[in-house]
Amino acid sequence: MKNLRYVFVSLTLLFMFGCSQSPKELLLDSFEGKLNKETVDFGSAQGSSIKVAVDRENKVCGEQSMKIEYDLKASGYMWVARGYNLDVKGAANWEVQPKDIEWSEYNSVSVQMYGSNSNGVIALDLKDSGGELWRFLIDDDFSGWKEIICPIGEFFPRSDWQPDTADKNEILDFPVMSFQFEPRIFGKQAFCFDCFKLVDIK
Repeated sequence: MKNLRYVFVSLTLLFMFGCSQSPKELLLDSFEGKLNKETVDFGSAQGSSIKVAVDRENKVCGEQSMKIEYDLKASGYMWVARGYNLDVKGAANWEVQPKDIEWSEYNSVSVQMYGSNSNGVIALDLKDSGGELWRFLIDDDFSGWKEIICPIGEFFPRSDWQPDTADKNEILDFPVMSFQFEPRIFGKQAFCFDCFKLVDIK
């Protein structure tokens, strides 16, 4: 009887672990340490303003999240970027360098976002190895923390603006070198971001 019970328990555990595998993931940035003009590439234009700060109260990964507070005018724009080949060299602060990542093993990026349910949009851009910007639109239709899954195949090359030095070949060339958030919600708003990852969603 004991042997049968042991076999039953073993098979149950094997079934549970075999059927509940977590998606493969790689943490790129949990926004730890100082977050300022020396470690984050951010700015605004045409009458808009933005501030980047640490938030130790609202967090998901590590000890803190990145909080952005801004005032976006109708004619303005802004950005908040982390990664490599940016004007702010200290923003190259990922957990893993782009060249050391097996990009083919992942099909999505994910980020934790603290939404405000504004019914507006936050743009997430990836900059590829040729300097071309690829965009995914995040709907702010929730309140509090939510993991946003962004399939890499659903990013599209930005048509409104590309850096002068970008190759503009409309091919997402790996490795991805940086990411940036561009709020498209006008007026005064605040958001937190945490746990920027690569994930493989089956």
